Amino acid sequence: MARRYDRDESVRLLLEASAEEFARHGVGGARVDRIAERAEVNKASIYSYIGNKDELFQAALQTKLGQLADRVAIESDDLAAYAGDLFDFLTAEPVVAWLFEQEGLHYGTADVPALAERSGYFQSRVAAVRDALGGDGDAEAIYFSIIAMCYWYVAAPQLVRMVFGGVAPEEAKSRYRSHVVATAAAMVAH
Repeated sequence: MARRYDRDESVRLLLEASAEEFARHGVGGARVDRIAERAEVNKASIYSYIGNKDELFQAALQTKLGQLADRVAIESDDLAAYAGDLFDFLTAEPVVAWLFEQEGLHYGTADVPALAERSGYFQSRVAAVRDALGGDGDAEAIYFSIIAMCYWYVAAPQLVRMVFGGVAPEEAKSRYRSHVVATAAAMVAH
């Protein structure tokens, strides 16, 4: 295992390796030794730099959510573009969807860490939908529907294969993306 003395680089590598490990195995099934090995960082560094396994999971999730926030902007005058961008991000970074799924399985209906901060992020997106609707419609339900349309394609790849049958994967993805964009546009059309 290579020794890394650059703390920031070690943390970055640990968070990337953690995201993959937690996405695939959940919080209970993830192994710190596999994370350290994948990151090529000393196992003790995890505890020193980040903390215990739950803290590591939250740090990995928050990092991925930060990437989502940085790369997928929402504008009230073009929610269809947001839906397409969200779909593109999640299909390129499926780990984000899988981490959300693992978080839901781990915490259930209990409060998740950073609930208030993360709720604020999502409420700002709901506000953009509300602006697009001009106050006429259920902004929360529409925003949640946009998320669900994008998320479900990534969360259940086996279902995509079953539903689209013999259609080539790239064609299915392109067709579904077009549907997501058109549906988002229709949901906010006046």
